[in-house]
Amino acid sequence: MQLGGIIPPIVTPLDENERVDEDAMRTLVRNLLQSGVHGIFVLGSTGEFAHLTDDEKKRAIEVVMSEVSGEVPVLVGVTESGTKRSIFWAKEAQRFGANGVVAAPPFYYPLGEAEIENHYRALASECGLPILLYHIPSTTKVRFSLELIERLAELPNIIGIKDSTGDLTFVFNLIDRTRERPFSILQGQDDLLALTLLYGAHGGINSSANLVPSWFVALYDAARRGEATLAIAWQRKINELIRHLETMSFLPALKTTLHLKGLIRPFVSAPFIPFPENRKEELLSALKGMGII
Repeated sequence: MQLGGIIPPIVTPLDENERVDEDAMRTLVRNLLQSGVHGIFVLGSTGEFAHLTDDEKKRAIEVVMSEVSGEVPVLVGVTESGTKRSIFWAKEAQRFGANGVVAAPPFYYPLGEAEIENHYRALASECGLPILLYHIPSTTKVRFSLELIERLAELPNIIGIKDSTGDLTFVFNLIDRTRERPFSILQGQDDLLALTLLYGAHGGINSSANLVPSWFVALYDAARRGEATLAIAWQRKINELIRHLETMSFLPALKTTLHLKGLIRPFVSAPFIPFPENRKEELLSALKGMGII
């Protein structure tokens, strides 16, 4: 399985009781598919996986799998605080018919490189699906070495990595060192997508693609054709959007923008604080100015 293209980490639409809003989830999935995305990633950071109950996680997977119905690959996040828990969710993902799983290293306890490697080797031996590594030290406090990634890439079902370090030098080195392997490099930082694709990455897993999926698909297509100027032009539009969202609380702001577009309700999971009412007009004005609404 060779992953590539734009694979949005879908937000999890919720109701006021933090239950999955099935109708809104289906609407959001359909909007992404109609915009030409190349896959869907459910239960990522953007999907609030760390806050959801097990029942709601299962419901999110079930609804996404049902709505996608084989049109594109579906990846399921199986990041957990321990190896056995990640293996459990990998098996659940397989049971629901997912095409692959995405796994950041276990969080909470400080872990050394040997422990991280043991975790992924155990997951790979128990998981019947392709595995995408998830490198996000800002939340896990674990940074992969290039050598560790190369060793893990030798395992037949570890097929690539989502890198969210924001470190272009690291990503460029990784692309160079894995260029001869069937190993997918996917950029997780929305504002670095164009440069990474033009250097040879295979795609992006980008939160803002929930809101403007067609922009990300257009950027990806331009980069694939080698049209650097056009790819950078799309990146500038995306970066303007990101700047507006990041001046607020990113996830509540993202959900509120999707609400303003009529796709979902704006509810977030605790302990996130709902988007402030007194900033909605400012956000709406920015979205109109960028032609998003």
